[in-house]
Formats: sequence, structure tokens, C-alpha cells
Amino acid sequence: MNAMAHLSDIIIPILIFFIVGYGYVSRVKVYESFLEGAKSGLKIVVDIVPTLIGLMMAVGMLRASGFFDMLGGLLGPLTEKVGLPAQLMPLLIVKMFSSSAATGLVLDIFKTSGPDSYAGMLTSILMSCTDTMLILRGNEEYLQRQDLEFAPIKRACPLCTLSPVVLDRQS
Repeated sequence: MNAMAHLSDIIIPILIFFIVGYGYVSRVKVYESFLEGAKSGLKIVVDIVPTLIGLMMAVGMLRASGFFDMLGGLLGPLTEKVGLPAQLMPLLIVKMFSSSAATGLVLDIFKTSGPDSYAGMLTSILMSCTDTMLILRGNEEYLQRQDLEFAPIKRACPLCTLSPVVLDRQS
């Protein structure tokens, strides 16, 4: 047990030294490559942040207005019959657009029901095994630039079928 704790403490530094050493042996300018990757990552973050802020604000407004409570009340009797608590309906709807925006709803479910409750465990499963289903307009340039296409997915978990498409790089 103690050896495993020490191994986990040194695994990341070993990995970093391995990458730098392999780059040195391969005559790759590791630091310059790192800087190029960091610059392109920052550009992606700058492109995504306005959309993320807009989605989080919209979810906050819908949550504060009581719309999600009303939606859960309307659809709750139908979803309860199949074992899906009514409080998960807003999460399922928001998750179609953005996983990040759905995180606030997850925290609400954890506060009201607890993470060990049926609703909390089902929330954890839904957040971990489903993906964003709808791609918002404005991403067409990114899709063309990255040479991506929509591809159907098949998963074993029945809850995972909530997401019928993912972006997949063309080979």
C-alpha cells in the first residue's frame, strides 16, 4: 500500500522527464512545440468562452425563473413511470446543449437529494456517459477547419443513447 502511494507521487514527474528525454533524443524542440500547443489551446479557449458564458447565463436565468421546476412538474409524472426522477428533466435538456452549463444543475441535484441518493447516482451516470447532442450554430467554420463530420455512435448503456451523434475526425 505504501509503495503504491509513493509510485503515484512520482509517476507524473517520470512521465514529464520521459517526454522531454524522448523529444531530446528525437531532436525535437520540445519547449517550442509546447509553446505552439499552448498558443493554439488558448485560441480555442478564447473562441469557446463567449458561448460558454451565454449558455451558463441562460441556464441561470431559466433556473431562477422557475421554468425548470415547472418543466419537471409537467414531465415528472411521465418520467417517474420509467424510473427517471422529475428533477433530472432540466439536466437532460441542458445537457443536450452543453455539459459545462449542466454542471450547475448537477450541483443543485446534489444539494437537494444528495450524491448518494437514486437521483444523485443517476445524475452522475448521465453526466459521465452522455455527450452533448446538439452542435450550436456558429461552429461550422470550426468543423470545416478541423475536417470533422457527424458520425452515429452506438453504446452499450441504454442511458448513453441520449446522444445520437458525436464529432469524429475523418480518416
